[in-house]
Amino acid sequence: MPARTVFQAVLVALASVLMASVWADQASVPGGAPVPGAQTAALEPVADAALEAAGNGRTVRVGSLGGGSVSVLPLEVYVARVLAGEAAPNTADGALQALAIAARTFTIVNAGRHDRDGFDICDTTHCQVFRAATAATRRAVLVSAGLVLTYNGTPAEVFYSASCGGRTERASEVWAAGGRFPYLLGVDDEVHEGDPVWRLERSLDEVRDAVARLGPRGTRLEDLRIDSRSGSGRVSRVSLPGLSPDTLTGDQLRSALGFAELRSTAFTMERTGDRMRFEGRGYGHGVGLCVVGAGRRAARGETAEAILRHYFPALETRRLDP
Repeated sequence: MPARTVFQAVLVALASVLMASVWADQASVPGGAPVPGAQTAALEPVADAALEAAGNGRTVRVGSLGGGSVSVLPLEVYVARVLAGEAAPNTADGALQALAIAARTFTIVNAGRHDRDGFDICDTTHCQVFRAATAATRRAVLVSAGLVLTYNGTPAEVFYSASCGGRTERASEVWAAGGRFPYLLGVDDEVHEGDPVWRLERSLDEVRDAVARLGPRGTRLEDLRIDSRSGSGRVSRVSLPGLSPDTLTGDQLRSALGFAELRSTAFTMERTGDRMRFEGRGYGHGVGLCVVGAGRRAARGETAEAILRHYFPALETRRLDP
């Protein structure tokens, strides 16, 4: 047996022992796959080689939308780096493990999303941001290696956002094609009490100029009004009297004004003269797993299993076939 093969076999055996010790006494979700709890604090550091061995040869091609080289990474090494880029600092183990399962599922389902660009997944918020892995993210990935979220036995297309602000959103309320994901439901997330309110001010002219690239045209925006809200209270549609066409979805308005500025569609508006003042909560589209909420749930002792059941009540966790 070649030396590399022997080395990989030893790593797989060590990984199996390590994973078994963490999963001991953990309940199983439907489908029989054990979901790790928050018991990894005392584990030894995990090397990328162990993650590669645990990934059963799966790889992902990662590239940049602006061009440049394409990196081919072992799946579990990539997921550990995604956790470093997407999780909040100092996130407890249970939340890291839950996010690892969600990120792995996203990666598997979206393999080939950027085939036209020559890779699978991009390194921006269009797909998943990744950074250098840490000891904590490697541990979380190792103990959850191979686990994905499924719907009717098949890996499901899932999403996550930075902060839902108190309630997650149905996919069908955010995207025109969201009806394809009936399992992505809105759920209350009571761990956001006391979250600070964010604020943004723009003039009507600034709003007009911002939305122009999305299609609406006109020399003067007369007003900006909320037409409708979703079941979670988020803005689903706004009217733009004076422009043509004169409506946008709440998510389109976010895109126009900047996702980092109009942080979510969970906002109110107030007009003073020609200036609009936005006040809101949360950050992101609010669909699926809430990264901030998951972190708070793990910090109070919830396991990865409990966190996933909360944000994805219609999904099951299963292990990928070898």
